[in-house]
Amino acid sequence: MEKIFIIEDDEIVAEIYKDKLEAEGYRVVVAHDGETGYSRLAEFAPDLLLLDLMVPKLAGIELLTRLRGSRDFSSLPIIAFSGSEELLAEAKRLGATRTLSKDEYVPNQIVARITEVIASLRKVGDSDELFTSTSAWVPPSGRILIVEDDPIIMQLVKDVVVEEGYNAVCAPNGGDAFRILAKDSVFAAGIFDVKMPAIQGTDLLRHMQSEKRLSKIPVLIMTSEQSMAIQAESFSAGAAIFLPKPFTRVALREMFRALVSKKPKQSRTGPSLN
Repeated sequence: MEKIFIIEDDEIVAEIYKDKLEAEGYRVVVAHDGETGYSRLAEFAPDLLLLDLMVPKLAGIELLTRLRGSRDFSSLPIIAFSGSEELLAEAKRLGATRTLSKDEYVPNQIVARITEVIASLRKVGDSDELFTSTSAWVPPSGRILIVEDDPIIMQLVKDVVVEEGYNAVCAPNGGDAFRILAKDSVFAAGIFDVKMPAIQGTDLLRHMQSEKRLSKIPVLIMTSEQSMAIQAESFSAGAAIFLPKPFTRVALREMFRALVSKKPKQSRTGPSLN
């Protein structure tokens, strides 16, 4: 039985989540402030944390920062939710597994998202048993850097990445991605759009090839410009896979699996819908 820890200061809302999740067969514990929640996490050793970012005593963002800096909880799946888009963006930057807006999701929908995340985690690994007595869950090969300025495509790519058991780190443009890579090189792979503000995907890829610490990260390049010249430029810049837009979810999943395999094929091109 998977264990879910809820940190939510609204007692009525917390009880709704608890009742619905227990009805789904989960074991649930609730804390109504950040300090209490933080102190009880190690004892309960949850498989997933549902974290309200606006709780008293120890704010959700500070709590998330502590957890991601802790060896015991650095990989704990965390769903952060709030009515503040600014807080949600910060939570995503700090490594929340998924962020949900209270303005867009009612409790039933949040419970459904929890179920989806847990279902995706169950698929990870060679055995059927994913959850253990430890609190930390480690994705099969770590994190994926997604760089895409179209929010709809970004969400699609992120969903596939998470469903495959990886953590997604998202950047809306090449400039933000460049700043991320300047500080962090621990990525299993990257998925970049070509045409973006500030720095284009192929230019970002060329920069990665020039730095030893980044050069071995396999990158999938995707673009709506399907000319042979763009494809050739992408492979010349160092792309492992070229995926033309528009693409289906199935095609994206296939190409992603090829990307994170041990030997990504340098010449492979994904199918398009045209």
